[in-house]
Amino acid sequence: MKNKIQLGLIGRYWWMLLVSGLIGLGLGIWCLCSPMTSLPVFAVIFSVCLIIAGVVELCFSASISRFNSHWGWSLVIGILDIICGVWLLCLPEPALTVSFMIIIGIWLMCVAIDAICESLILSSYSPAGIFLMVLLLLAAIVMMIVFLSSPLMAAATVWLLLGFSLVCFGLYRIILSFQVRKVDRFFEE
Repeated sequence: MKNKIQLGLIGRYWWMLLVSGLIGLGLGIWCLCSPMTSLPVFAVIFSVCLIIAGVVELCFSASISRFNSHWGWSLVIGILDIICGVWLLCLPEPALTVSFMIIIGIWLMCVAIDAICESLILSSYSPAGIFLMVLLLLAAIVMMIVFLSSPLMAAATVWLLLGFSLVCFGLYRIILSFQVRKVDRFFEE
């Protein structure tokens, strides 16, 4: 019973997941629609968005820490987001481009693996949509493995791999936010 009450209280913060999903989706669509935009400009915009997403993730973890024992992963992801974003902003332009491609690949893989765990925890309360969410996350992981295993070969398709990975992750977070919201409504009744 205690877990149900805790999950119901967590559901009040579903919009934080939606914000991070919209950020990921927006970056992915922007990446796919503007392939000629220079990578350093995208890296700077991504770095700023990464810092914002990290702050949102920290707020989410702080708000659920009283209600849920699984808040630590959100805290770690938020701290890593902020550290990576600030670090990228401090790099000179040539190093920024190379570092950005590696950082975003590793970041997307780590966040997608964490998100699979979140989905599986949520599946015990609301199994609807879990298959699609895990499928989107696995697609993001596979695309980043392809990119990281051969960045020179993937350089020509970096915009596609990166864009589709961000779109998959953003869609996952949006679906997750509505699943958490649905669970919250269930516990309100």
